[in-house]
Amino acid sequence: MNVPPKEFIRVPVEVLTPFIRRLYEKVGLSGEDAQTLADLLVLTDLRGVFSHGTQQTASYVDLYRTRRINPRPRVTVVREGPTTAVIDGDGGLGHFPSLLAARMATAKAKTHGLGACTTRNHNHFGGAGKYSRIPAEAGCVGLATSSHIFPVDPKTARVTYVAGGSPISFAFPHRDEPPLVIDMATWFVHETDEMIQQFPAAIFKGLGMGATCAGLGKILAGVTDLHKTRKHLYPGANQGAFILAIDVERFVPREAFLRDMDEYVRLARSLKPLPGYDRADLPGNLEWEREREWRRTGIPLGPDHLALLEGVARKLRVPTPFGKSRVVKPKAKRARS
Repeated sequence: MNVPPKEFIRVPVEVLTPFIRRLYEKVGLSGEDAQTLADLLVLTDLRGVFSHGTQQTASYVDLYRTRRINPRPRVTVVREGPTTAVIDGDGGLGHFPSLLAARMATAKAKTHGLGACTTRNHNHFGGAGKYSRIPAEAGCVGLATSSHIFPVDPKTARVTYVAGGSPISFAFPHRDEPPLVIDMATWFVHETDEMIQQFPAAIFKGLGMGATCAGLGKILAGVTDLHKTRKHLYPGANQGAFILAIDVERFVPREAFLRDMDEYVRLARSLKPLPGYDRADLPGNLEWEREREWRRTGIPLGPDHLALLEGVARKLRVPTPFGKSRVVKPKAKRARS
């Protein structure tokens, strides 16, 4: 779970974005690609999904500096039909081909009702919700998933290993209420012998969902075949993605869909919350609220997050913009008489 830190400093988007862009320019990305990546990572932070936002910069920079991925990829459409496309990431990060895939799938759906694109030959694409939301913002249902090649030792690995912890995201259009967006890994519990015995349903559901993501984001995306048939790939380019857009207008009137979706979300938020929580929400509701609020007040970055970014900046000799920011600490609770 991504939980806002209790101790943090507020960093404005206008401060964080150029800093992140500069880090990627220092490891060889073009100005345009560095800006695109910074925008996507900061947007992920804005939604509170810190695990897949700018915190990923340390691992991404290491991949670039060790030349495990291509800092100057030429993303290309290698096959295209009226409703489909196959996109090659040229050994770079997955954000660039996946962003193109989401936009192309959306355009095809608006023209033909459905649009589906696969991507291959790239590394991590970050949080899946970035891509499912692009069709949703255009009045389509969006689906995004990814999977990757990984070594398996049949002598030691359980069957659950093939699920890969793959991500999946669905996003639905909305009007007045916060959007319904599912954005999650397909692994729910830590796999120990005890957990398997206590929660077999969760284990098997996670296995099934992860295997489905592999079928779409790896096998259908051509990642497996590519690694069998092509040589001289960047060693970190072991991932693929599948992105689908469905135009709701082809099934029900757009206004009726938006009205009914708003009513559904409103109903859910009016019900009793789960034990231990003070409010009821559907997936995606909090991210929507955080993005709107934190764009105004600044993104709360905790000490570990800041230390990670500052460590990358020292290695690359890039000044950090955090020195004058004020640390916000949790208020001490008053003793009750």
